[in-house]
Amino acid sequence: MTHSAVQPENDAVGSRGRRLSRGRRRVLVAGALVLVVAGVGVAAVRLAAAGPGPPVVYSGRGPDALALTPDGRTLYVADWGRRGFWSRNGHTVTPVSVATGSAGRPIRVGNEPERMVITPDGKMLYVGANDGSVTPVSVATDRPGPPIRVGQYPDALAVTPDSRTLYIAAGGHTVTPVSVATGRPGRPINVGRLPDALTITPDGRTLYVASYLANTITPIDVATGRPGTPIVVGHAPVALAITPGGRTLYVAINGDKNPYFPGGHYVVPIDVATGVPGPAIRVGGGPGALAMAPDGRMLYVACGDDGTITPIVVATGRPLPPIRVAPAWSGDPSALAVAPGSRVLYVANQAAGAVAVITLTTR
Repeated sequence: MTHSAVQPENDAVGSRGRRLSRGRRRVLVAGALVLVVAGVGVAAVRLAAAGPGPPVVYSGRGPDALALTPDGRTLYVADWGRRGFWSRNGHTVTPVSVATGSAGRPIRVGNEPERMVITPDGKMLYVGANDGSVTPVSVATDRPGPPIRVGQYPDALAVTPDSRTLYIAAGGHTVTPVSVATGRPGRPINVGRLPDALTITPDGRTLYVASYLANTITPIDVATGRPGTPIVVGHAPVALAITPGGRTLYVAINGDKNPYFPGGHYVVPIDVATGVPGPAIRVGGGPGALAMAPDGRMLYVACGDDGTITPIVVATGRPLPPIRVAPAWSGDPSALAVAPGSRVLYVANQAAGAVAVITLTTR
């Protein structure tokens, strides 16, 4: 049986080729942007700006992906690069000390890196790039290893909770398991057209695959590699996030048209136990990245078309007032990461060439 939710029409255009950048921006040492969350139920969100905007911990050539080590000490930033006649594409990942904000030596990876994941044991970083490579990087030494190649455009990466298996979505309709110990790819698993996002349940039993052109979420049994019945969620699912307890899966829908709500962009919650989608949650334009707070209370949605972040209260499914982090025309923000303790949100602004820091204060 195929489950369905409200289905917006697809604009048939993915995230590739739509990113712009405005060059480097000097690191700011002043200014603050505080998100205040009131109570356990989270009744409201208000912003108190003490300067021109959130402080910036990193500036580079189009930061487009973020990965935070499990201990919260190091933030890795992938520089996708700038487009245009006078610009070169990026090919590096930079480690940034969270404590000091200082950037380490850039690590050479594939051209136009835009996907990253760190193993839960904190030992390995994997970087997917548009040249078809996935580069393993030792977190202890920041040294890259031989690239893994399983197809064109590795659009999504995920690692099992035991840090033993890396999954790579690359190519038209497959997801490939790769042994973390050996770097050897296993047998590809067929899923819907253009898999664009992956996530794994906290118990490590199920891999979920969002297929951009099939408009579905496919559950895969990790133990057997067998795909289950696809869940229809609407046109252009582009990002996934799951609650720490593994009860609810969230899907960002980036379709530009909807027969019921014209121009609507949404996040759809799915009950993991039943596979049934819940009511769609309206967010800003162009939702392209999701980040779940480690404490499971809040979900953050990066809305690239609006230059905003929409916080969603997990307990109620209620969206809170959006946080503006970039001009609406800039195509930002592009990636999110929440620090352990759920107190800091990192935002990669690809067009602005910077990673901003938003302090999350619970009251």
